[in-house]
Amino acid sequence: MSKPIHILIADDETNVRLVLHTALSSVGYEVSEATDGRAALDAISRDNPDVMILDLSMPALDGFGVLSELKGVRADRKPRVIVLTAYGSISAAVKATRLGAMDFLEKPVTPDEVREAVEAVLDTPLPRPSANAADGNDPLAGGYAGVLDRVRKSLRLAQYADAETLLMKAADLAHKDAAYFNLLGALYETQRQWRLAKKFYNKALSADKRYEPALQNLRRLYELQTRGATTYGLVLGDEGDVWVARLPEARV
Repeated sequence: MSKPIHILIADDETNVRLVLHTALSSVGYEVSEATDGRAALDAISRDNPDVMILDLSMPALDGFGVLSELKGVRADRKPRVIVLTAYGSISAAVKATRLGAMDFLEKPVTPDEVREAVEAVLDTPLPRPSANAADGNDPLAGGYAGVLDRVRKSLRLAQYADAETLLMKAADLAHKDAAYFNLLGALYETQRQWRLAKKFYNKALSADKRYEPALQNLRRLYELQTRGATTYGLVLGDEGDVWVARLPEARV
C-alpha cells in the first residue's frame, strides 16, 4: 500500500487552517499544521511533507522567510510550495514564485481551488533552480515602460536571469498591467512552469480582456496541450513582436 501524500498547512489563522485541513483530509491526504514560520520549518525537517500550503503573512517568521530558508534545503527534503496571498497582492505572489513557490492562491480560497492546486503541483515536475542576475546600478532606469522593453530584449536574447531581476524590481509598479503579466507568463514558459505561465496569461486577460498577446499565448498553450504542436509563436507584447522561440515541449 502506497504512503499517503502528506500536506503541511502553515497559517496563523485557525479558521483558515480548519477550512484547508477539512478540504484536503476529506479526499484522503494526510494533513498536519503549523501556526508560524518557525514551526513550519521544524515540521519540514521532522516530517518531510510532500506539499506545503504557506501563508505569506505569519508571526515569528513570515512566508518569505520560510521560502528563503528552504533555498538551502536538499531537494529531496523540500516540499512543493503553494503560497497564500492577500487578494490583489500580485507583487507578493511574484516574489514568492521567484523564491521557489510553485503556485499561489489569493485569499479567500475555496476547497475546490485548494484541491486543484495541490493536484496540479503534485503532477508538475520540480522547476530548475534559477540564477538571479546582479541588480545593476539602476534596474528601473528609463521608467516602467523602459523596463518592460528591456525585459522583452532579455527574453529574446535568452538572458532569463536579467529578465527575472527586472520583472521582480518592477512588480510594485505594475499594478494591474496586462503587459507585465504577459511577460511573467513568458518567463515561466522558458522555465517549463506551465501552470504559472497560464495563470499569469489569465491575469493579463483579467486586467484587459482584449489583450491580444496573452490571448495568443493561451491559444498556443491550448494547441500544445490538445495537439502536441502549435502554429503560434510566443508574443512578448510590443507591437508586431512575435518571438518564435524554441521552447521545450509543454505539458500543460
